[in-house]
Amino acid sequence: MVSPVKAQESPKKEKRGAKPKARKAKKEKKVKKEGEEGAKRRKKADYSSYSRFIHKLIRGDKKKAQVRITSRGMAIVNSFVVDLFERLAGEAGRLASHANVKTLSSKAVIAAVKMQLPKGLAEHALGAGATAVASYSKSTGSAQKKSSSKK
Repeated sequence: MVSPVKAQESPKKEKRGAKPKARKAKKEKKVKKEGEEGAKRRKKADYSSYSRFIHKLIRGDKKKAQVRITSRGMAIVNSFVVDLFERLAGEAGRLASHANVKTLSSKAVIAAVKMQLPKGLAEHALGAGATAVASYSKSTGSAQKKSSSKK
C-alpha cells in the first residue's frame, strides 16, 4: 500500500533555548511627487485614435445632425485610417531616403499618394489636401507674412 503524500512540509525545527530572530521591517518606498528631484513621470498609454475626426467628417457642416456610428464600425474605419496613414508615411519616407534627403517634402508625400491609391482616388485626395492647406494658410495668415517678407 502506498503511503499518502503529506500536504504540508514540517516547519524547520529551532534549537532549544535559542531566541527567534527578529525580522527587519521593510522600508516603505517613498513615492516622489511631480516636481521633486528624481521623480519619474508616468507614461500614458500609447493609443492614438482618429475617432474624433471621423465623427466630424461624418457629421459634416451640420452641427446638430444626428449621425451615429457603432463602436464596431468606428473601430473598422479607425483601423483603415491608421493603416492608410502608415502605408503613405512609409512610402514617402522610402522615397525621401532614395533621394538622400533627410527632410520629408510635399513632393514625396504627393508621389506616395499617387503610388498607393488608385488614380481617381489619388486625384481627389490631392485636391482635397491642397484645399485644406490653402484654407489653413489663409486662416493663419502665413501667406501674407511670406509675401511681405519677400518685398
